Amino acid sequence: MEPMVSKYKHLYMNAKNLSWVRKMDNYKKMNGVKSLGQYMTPRFVAEFMCSLISKPPSASVLEPGAGEGVFLEVLLEKGFKNVKAYEIDSRLGKKSPISITYCDFLKIPPQPIYDVVIGNPPYVRWRNIPEGWRNLFKKQVYWRRIMNGLCDLTYAYIYHSVNFLKDNGELIFICPLFWTETLHGKHLREYLSKHGSIELLINLNEAKVFEQVSSTIIILKYVKHAKLPYVKIVEYRSKQPVTQHVVNRLSSLIRDLEIHSREPSFYIDDGLYRAYLCEQFVGNEPWHPIPPTEKIVKEIETFCDVLRIGDIAEIGNGMVSGLDIAFRLDREELKELNERERNSLIYVYKSGTLERFLPNREPIPYIFTNHISSGKELEQSYPYFYQKLSRYRERLRQRYQYNKDIPWWHWVFLRNKGLFERYNMKIFVPSKERYDIRGYFRFALIRDEKNRTFYATQDVTAICVRPETGVSIEYILGLLNSEPIQRWIMFKGFSRGGVHDFSEEPIRHIPLPRINWNNDNEAEIHRLIETVVKEILQHRKLDKIDEVNEYVVKLIELKKDARIFQQNLDVYGKGYDF
Repeated sequence: MEPMVSKYKHLYMNAKNLSWVRKMDNYKKMNGVKSLGQYMTPRFVAEFMCSLISKPPSASVLEPGAGEGVFLEVLLEKGFKNVKAYEIDSRLGKKSPISITYCDFLKIPPQPIYDVVIGNPPYVRWRNIPEGWRNLFKKQVYWRRIMNGLCDLTYAYIYHSVNFLKDNGELIFICPLFWTETLHGKHLREYLSKHGSIELLINLNEAKVFEQVSSTIIILKYVKHAKLPYVKIVEYRSKQPVTQHVVNRLSSLIRDLEIHSREPSFYIDDGLYRAYLCEQFVGNEPWHPIPPTEKIVKEIETFCDVLRIGDIAEIGNGMVSGLDIAFRLDREELKELNERERNSLIYVYKSGTLERFLPNREPIPYIFTNHISSGKELEQSYPYFYQKLSRYRERLRQRYQYNKDIPWWHWVFLRNKGLFERYNMKIFVPSKERYDIRGYFRFALIRDEKNRTFYATQDVTAICVRPETGVSIEYILGLLNSEPIQRWIMFKGFSRGGVHDFSEEPIRHIPLPRINWNNDNEAEIHRLIETVVKEILQHRKLDKIDEVNEYVVKLIELKKDARIFQQNLDVYGKGYDF
């Protein structure tokens, strides 16, 4: 389907609203926006996707959302004549002599009669899906197994389309990446895994395919009821738009992978493109392919004795002022404060103040007035606060209210303020982070001072290690900043468009090797990592990160040896002399 965003709302309007729709169409076109959010597939992309079909021209083909018919046009040129096409928007033009049935594809009962389903399914967020569809997804068992209140319309099209395929039929779609990684995509991933295999996954990352669409786009080929050992992975790692030259290179890399399809160690990386084979995706796990060169990541994935951050720490995102510029003070402004105002300051770390292991700047003073109940009290007892905040009064009143009536001088969402106050040592990390800017992620240790608690705003997430865990916070800090664990985050963490997400859920799943305190070697490595990290913190010797990396690698090797020993024990029995 050409449209990437909803083009369905007009179907749920009555006839008297059609003139309004036409006016809105003209308005949006005048402003450079496609009518009703319609984004058409470039012809060269449709040609490339049709080239991925391995079935003969006599095959039966379904295009579930034909749009203007660019896929139909290409299919006909390639000799495919047994083609069925659906489209919900009869106002669109038609580029192909292949007939299009104008109706709602999602309301057609599935029949497994097609060799190929190809197209560009719509991407419509749940809140923008018309109510009639949302009710359908909620009420029918067929849809409830996949759809929920966090799914978009892409899920429904992929799921429904697979059910139209014959055995060994091919689904070839271009769509956003999100569902392959998110928690609410797990039911769709599990369904696909149970009923077939991914043959090819092309990740276009941040490259633009559709005008005014900034999502990370993938092209996938799925084969129903096939059991393929590997997935061909091809990545285009550029912010430059996808062009004919790019798809030609993608085609060449796919041919290379086909030639080396029995060589799991085969790997191409020229900086701009990457191609390799990865093991088939299984169950509902996020689709995070690991290149064969990332052996340390694979070792971490095979830990038998693993510790997740969520097992040992409380995790919380920072507080929300709703308008930082109003509450933030510079050092000169501190001279203007009276005693009450100075006692009402909080000191805040933002993402820009963090570096590996330590902050790189002092915390920022912020006005905190949530304990003040009236504007009169604010004006009389906190005159500078009143003066500063009053400059932004109208903007403060326009902040999102979280379904509350929030006074204009208050922070709008304190969120984890209590968490920050319960722990006098915590690890802060930017909640969104691009690895390619610095070549590392920043986990910094924050220590409260004797009479001062340090807080974070919403651009920072806190990891607060529970004291009863038995491992030191310096050890955890060292692991999180180490290259092996950061490589795991690179390939197995959650990211969108090159931006890695360090909100609560992704952090919760970061794996660490659990120390076996009965193993002297492991206990000693814990001590060594802790010692080096303390030295880094005390003397800011960031060059000692290499020592931390060395000890973490040794610990992973010990865990690997322990795993192999246990496997041999399970196979040969306890009486075998190794």
